[in-house]
Amino acid sequence: MYMKNLLCACMGIWFLVSPWVFGFEANASALYSCVLFGSLQFVLAILALGKSGSKVWPNWICCVIGVLFIFVPNVYHLELMAFFSFVVLGFMTILVNYSNLYPDQS
Repeated sequence: MYMKNLLCACMGIWFLVSPWVFGFEANASALYSCVLFGSLQFVLAILALGKSGSKVWPNWICCVIGVLFIFVPNVYHLELMAFFSFVVLGFMTILVNYSNLYPDQS
């Protein structure tokens, strides 16, 4: 579970710095959304280190943040590479946290 949560924390850092990487820091709403949700994902992924199961609330919130990051490029009309990055990493965030919520029972 450590590697999955560390991967989720790294994706949170990417979302946090992505406005400067893709050059949309002038769009204040998109900037604040990325900074808020990226830092929240980072902190919650660190809080969930080593924990798994359906009662781990930081993983649930990170799943919701992944869904939000799928919608961010649609709401703020970001360029194609930012759109692709947000959608792919949003789905990865959902999948990684879902695998932490319901680990293999075998």
